[in-house]
Amino acid sequence: ADTVSASEPPARRARWTGRSSTPSAGFKESIMEQKLKIAVFIDFDNIEIGVKSTLHREFDVAAVLDALKERGEIVTKFAYANWGRQESATRALSEHAVQMVQRDPSPRGDKNGADINLALDALEMAFTHDHINAYAIVSGDSDFIALVNKLKQYDKRIFVVGGRAFTSTILQKNCHEFVAYESVMDDRPRASGHQPKEQQQQAPP
Repeated sequence: ADTVSASEPPARRARWTGRSSTPSAGFKESIMEQKLKIAVFIDFDNIEIGVKSTLHREFDVAAVLDALKERGEIVTKFAYANWGRQESATRALSEHAVQMVQRDPSPRGDKNGADINLALDALEMAFTHDHINAYAIVSGDSDFIALVNKLKQYDKRIFVVGGRAFTSTILQKNCHEFVAYESVMDDRPRASGHQPKEQQQQAPP
């Protein structure tokens, strides 16, 4: 979009902005969306287990990325997991250019290492990439509340993507927008769901 300096004369500003000097709410929203540059950080172990245990389906990374694309431009994508146990998921992530970061389990077998790596990488990006002004945390883990609050202090817009049933309430309430995984799936085209029925109808008895 064309930009106008505040020092421009009112007449010139009027020519740039069109007939009305008070843009509509929809126009403002579209400008905001154009300016959002989103970095996506996926706590894959958490989201994959949460979706499988509460919704009884496989995590669909394409659905999440499509939902975020409606809110801005995705400029980078990372996913953190012990990929040796997630071989079936790596193809889908690779197809969507998601960079997979290996999480090595700690001696105690917990996943704090992945949480720390994700948080450190997100903060480093906030320090070194000023043009990235929005962050999407795909996880339901309340441990990320410190990261969310810190990124907000740096004037970043925060999206949290997760299931309503397994995403921490404190995460849902403290981000700028909580994107419910259930809603993301409801918005997906259902053509693929009808295909098997059509095939069954066409199949000979």
